[in-house]
Amino acid sequence: MKAAKLSLLALLLITAITAPACGGKKAVNRIDGDDDRVELLGTRKVNFGADHDTILVTLLEGTFKALRVEVDGSAMEIWDIDVFFSNGGHQDINTRLHFEEGSWSRRIDLTGGARGIKKVTFKYKSKKLRSGRATIKLYGIH
Repeated sequence: MKAAKLSLLALLLITAITAPACGGKKAVNRIDGDDDRVELLGTRKVNFGADHDTILVTLLEGTFKALRVEVDGSAMEIWDIDVFFSNGGHQDINTRLHFEEGSWSRRIDLTGGARGIKKVTFKYKSKKLRSGRATIKLYGIH
């Protein structure tokens, strides 16, 4: 019985040591060559055609210095991203991001250092009408 308890304790210790750091948050910035912590802030299944949607974020997620966007399900274009900070500030990111299904944006640095985000609004257009709805995934980079 004592050997079983020691084996269980050893297994728990090994799991704790080898488990991903930061609560399981994964680093997806290897494209840019950095190892900053990344957190999924929210997803939004978007409509066909041109539209806009918002992903709400809370201070519980922490503060962020950059964003990254992933698109799954269908090709789309995002031409405007508005970031509203919890301190009342706002950053308008005028851009033309073209996504194929399963692709990522570049790292989008936020001005003013690491800050809490209240919400992020996207203006977009689906590239393939009626062939599947895209899902926007918003990631915050600590």
